[in-house]
Parts: sequence; structure tokens; C-alpha cells
Amino acid sequence: MKKLLAIFFMCLILFPISLVAQTTYWEETFTSPPPGWSLDSNWYFSNWSRALRLDGYTALVNYDVSAISPIFSLPDNPVDLVITQYIETWAGAVDEVATIGIIVDGTPQELWQYEIIGGDWGVEGGEDITFSLSDFAGEDIQLQFRSYGSSINNFNSWTIYNALVTGSLDNDMAVTEIAGPTHLDQNQQGNWTVTVKNPGLLAQDDYTVKLFKHDGLEIGSIQSTILLEPNETADFDFSWTPSEIESTVLYGQVILGTDEFTDNNTKNHYLRVNSETQQLNVLILDNDNYSYYFPPETGNYIGCEGGIVETLELNGIESTVVTALPANLSSYDIVFVELGLWCLG
Repeated sequence: MKKLLAIFFMCLILFPISLVAQTTYWEETFTSPPPGWSLDSNWYFSNWSRALRLDGYTALVNYDVSAISPIFSLPDNPVDLVITQYIETWAGAVDEVATIGIIVDGTPQELWQYEIIGGDWGVEGGEDITFSLSDFAGEDIQLQFRSYGSSINNFNSWTIYNALVTGSLDNDMAVTEIAGPTHLDQNQQGNWTVTVKNPGLLAQDDYTVKLFKHDGLEIGSIQSTILLEPNETADFDFSWTPSEIESTVLYGQVILGTDEFTDNNTKNHYLRVNSETQQLNVLILDNDNYSYYFPPETGNYIGCEGGIVETLELNGIESTVVTALPANLSSYDIVFVELGLWCLG
């Protein structure tokens, strides 16, 4: 007898600035709620705008509220902090302010202050503001976004879309992308392209590019003499035929003997290896009362059943979406019952 797997979902989320010659040391995109942040009243992570946000709708008087990042380390060379943000205000502002700062050894140090009485700051969708962190090179720091004043009702909203710490090194190489299939059949050859970039200040022409499977299996290695000037990229092609049925990860790596920052030397790529002969018959019941959401992986506004469909497609699995269950489910290997957001179904 065929076994039927029924899975109930609230909503499935898919799991797997142009800067010249600069390396990204730390970044928070807020596409999903990041761990380790401390949020006071009226601060929250917005799934809708995919941002850190302060709202003035809940009344606070004589307020002082902050959002503080986890501790992270700065490199020894000079770096910049780039914040992408938008401040929207009301006409009744009195003395309310927004500040950006860092905390070093528990001591706050303000980098920027904006008086809300000055009106909106930036553009909707985010505008960059940059600060030098050269005085704090080598330190362990936290970011602090703070607002205080007479009434937060005079402060419509503060939306922070991205926080980025960048710097320049003489010698640095990075893997920026791996392009290729996310699913193959067993014993089917796949081809992947590893893109390498030179974010450093000096040209490079002696480095190695490799592609691995997650268990350390080396798929290929290329010793390159292609000259890459600062900010230039090059593509390197690899082929591999998987023999085992599994879900795995491939990762590209670039190796430079004089590399001064290795955190950007690798990048991952998901791969599902399916059976050559057995195909799954999958049914999705769309019972979500027209629930939609923004998946952080793509940012596309889709129905919640779309998250399940996209995940199955990533794995090379076809599915059928219905709004009412068939009387007989015996022909299906898996049935997803999708109820949407907040139990709207």
C-alpha cells in the first residue's frame, strides 16, 4: 500500500550601492528577522518592507527607544558604515530626534543626529548615508539606532533597509556567485559557473578557483593567471556527475596566497539529486483565503501556496495546486494542506 504523507503549513518560506574596490565585512539586510538584536518599544522587524522599523503609532511620551545590533568585530584597516534608510515625519514635530551611533565596550558614541522638525529624510525605499569608522578599527562594536523626544506620535516612521560595513584592502579576492542547476537526476552531468571578483586595490593574476561538494569532495580546481584589476570579475566553469540521491550543497572557493580577508572566499549553491526512475506525485491544497506574502529569497509578492511550489521546483519536483481536495488521495505521494498567514484559511 502506498504511504501518504500529509503536511500542514501555515506558510512555507524557501530555505535554501555600487562601491569601488571595497570589501563587505559585515552586512544586515533585514530580509528576515535577524537574531541577537535588542529592540525597545515601537521597534520591530517588518516582513512587509523587509526592514528594521520604528513606528510612531503607539503613543510614547518623553520617550527614548533604541534598536541595538549584536556585537561584531571590525578589521584593523579603516572601514565605512553605510546605512540605507528613510525617515517619514508629521508636521507636529517638536523636539524629537533620530540618531545613529555605535557602542564600544558598553559606551555609546553618536555618529549622526537628525531633528525630526526638519521634515522627511531620504526617499521611500531607502537612501544611503555613510560614516567613517576609521577611529574604531579593530574594535568590537554594536550599532545603535535611537530616537527620543517629547512624543513619538510626532515621528511617523523610521525605516532602515540595510546596514553595511565596508573597507578597502590591497589584496582581496571573493566568490560572488555560483550559477548552475539546483536539481539533477542521478548520474546526470551538471555544469556550474563560479564568478570571482577582485574587491582589493591591487590587480591579481595568480589565484586558484575550486568547486566542492559540502562533504569536502573536490569537484574541480583551476589555477588561474587571468589578470583581474580592482572590481573586475571572471567566470570559471566546472562539470560534475552526481552518483547518489541526496540534497546537498556545492560551494565555490577562491584562494589567494596574500589574501587579507577570507570571509568572502566561498559561496554556497543548493543541489538536489533526484532518482532517475521514481517521480513524486504531489498535491497542494490552497486553502489560505487569498493570503499573500513577500518571500525574503526573491522579494516577489506571491500567494502562500507559491512558496511551496517554488521550493518544490527548486528541487525538480512538479506539483498540482487545487482549492478542494479530491475524493481519492491514494495516487499522491505527498499532500500539502496550506492554510496561509494568521490562520486566515
